[in-house]
Amino acid sequence: LYAGSRTVRRLNFGTCYVIEPIEIHKATIVWLHDLDHIGRRCLEPLKDLNLPSIKWICPTAPRLPVTSLAGQNATAWCDITKVSESMQHDFESLDSVNSYVADLLSTEPTNVIKGVGGVGLGAAAALYFASSCAFGKVQIKQQMINPQIVIGINGWLPGLTSLQPNMNNAFGTFNRAKLQRILLLHGTSDDVVPSEFGYKCAVSLRNNEFPTMFKQCGGNHVMTEICVWLIQTFGL
Repeated sequence: LYAGSRTVRRLNFGTCYVIEPIEIHKATIVWLHDLDHIGRRCLEPLKDLNLPSIKWICPTAPRLPVTSLAGQNATAWCDITKVSESMQHDFESLDSVNSYVADLLSTEPTNVIKGVGGVGLGAAAALYFASSCAFGKVQIKQQMINPQIVIGINGWLPGLTSLQPNMNNAFGTFNRAKLQRILLLHGTSDDVVPSEFGYKCAVSLRNNEFPTMFKQCGGNHVMTEICVWLIQTFGL
């Protein structure tokens, strides 16, 4: 993993849960839970999608002191403050999560579609992973990893303001971005991550050649949208 001049924080990740495909294995998606959840809580909603050719990997984040929770320890992919365009980001932890997700995907068969997704803070970590891959900063065994599937629910892109400069800093970034397919879903009643911020992140990604779809929806419609998108876009 390449993380520029930043130090990559070494984190102790929790239990990783897996839903194995029951038909021909066509895709593997690493799914990242929200703040203060665990990987096991993601299993039932993902099983309910009834997409038998997908393998879902649901890791559990390490326990960290979280600023937005008054410094209390919680399962979190990184420290987090109040979500806004000017928020401070814990890039050291996010870079460590990048390495961890890349490790999980590196052992999957070469002929299956690779993806990453998540909810809330997990969606933010998934988008950061996707953008870092486009920048050429994520590498395993001297091979670059670039997810074709990227899904975010009520998330945002950490480092949004540096997206454009990073896209121009390395060879092949726009080509890698074009190979990703991003679905961003946002509830109108989310009082943690404003839907306007989620939409702005989607517009910025789209303006930088990431094929991005943004929809506002809530309740059971979220999982239905994901299911339909995966079937129509990837034949899964």
